[in-house]
Amino acid sequence: MVCRHLLPLVSQKVTKMGRLLSFRFDPFRNYFSMMLVDREREPTAHDDETYEFCLHLIRGLRTGEAKGFSNDGGDLAQDYPRLMELLEAHPVPGRYDVPDLGLTDATLPEIITAIYERHVVGQEPEPAYPVVGDSVSTLQVAEGESEERTSEVDH
Repeated sequence: MVCRHLLPLVSQKVTKMGRLLSFRFDPFRNYFSMMLVDREREPTAHDDETYEFCLHLIRGLRTGEAKGFSNDGGDLAQDYPRLMELLEAHPVPGRYDVPDLGLTDATLPEIITAIYERHVVGQEPEPAYPVVGDSVSTLQVAEGESEERTSEVDH
């Protein structure tokens, strides 16, 4: 005998979930930081050499478990191609959910690619100089000097 109220549970698709990561990105430095939300509290250390300081793998000292990831001191815009090569050569096990990126059950390379595509490639750089047509006075008239000694430059 099959209970009818249990049938919908059997036919529902089960969504696989990874471990939940908190996410932070600093657009000024192209820096990201992600930490496991449910991580066991313990002293941690960085595994930096494996990933040539492009990625800091934060591990628990007691368990050896990955607790988080960052690229502190690096620049994702410059380091991305090499970082992907390093992750292919030295994969990080595990699958993760990053709600801030809309990712569920993603690998670390998939997460870093999403960060790169959304926060680095998708950025429009701030102009370093005034827009063409704006003029900026490059010299100020010092007290007692003539106006002939000043100029304006169009950028």
